[in-house]
Amino acid sequence: EAIAACESGGDPRSVSSDGSYRGKYQFDTGTWASVGGTGDPAQAPEAEQDYRAALLYERAGTSPWPVCG
Repeated sequence: EAIAACESGGDPRSVSSDGSYRGKYQFDTGTWASVGGTGDPAQAPEAEQDYRAALLYERAGTSPWPVCG
């Protein structure tokens, strides 16, 4: 929850100013796909975003979130 709060204010529909990072955990499309996500992370259900962020965290710890991890 702390990562989501820092990355997006906890908003699952959040999109970065340049559109590169999307959703509650500010996934880029390559990272989202690497944990099994399809489509736009910001359009995925919040529970799916939470699940895929947990998978990423298990694999890589906080390194995918260098500012907020």
